[in-house]
Amino acid sequence: MWFFMILSYVMVALSGVGLFMVGLNHYFDFWARNHITLDLLVSIIFIAGQTLVMFFFVGTGVNIREYLEAHPTMGKDLYQQMFAIKRKLYPPTMMVTILFMAMVIIDGAFYIGKVSEWWFHILYILTFYYFFKATIIQHNSFKESTEIVLAMTGIGHTDS
Repeated sequence: MWFFMILSYVMVALSGVGLFMVGLNHYFDFWARNHITLDLLVSIIFIAGQTLVMFFFVGTGVNIREYLEAHPTMGKDLYQQMFAIKRKLYPPTMMVTILFMAMVIIDGAFYIGKVSEWWFHILYILTFYYFFKATIIQHNSFKESTEIVLAMTGIGHTDS
């Protein structure tokens, strides 16, 4: 669990750097040899990072459900909390992924002269906004899911 959580943080951080680089490359052409290759490279990292975050919560939810089925005296409250976390997490995570892919496609279409540059600007700003929004929600969701796992296993949480 901890490995995938840390890997998710690393992948999301790399995604943010990549998103920033795509924007800079669009304006300053520092990766000028082949503009689309940077977009595709960042797309692989971005999609992998967001997918890892979603599957982390799918796996954690399954583990919590199975644990609670094996220990029926604990009730279903913890599983309901995990379900509520996923309800908050998935919409912005999916939105940023869709916006990012649309932005990359529009960047490629602009690069070959098929669409106006304004489409890229609009999608880039929206993607950047949703990236930060999704990242904050993902961070809070990681904290909440950790609290659920700690409560489930009976390990107390202490703030020092």
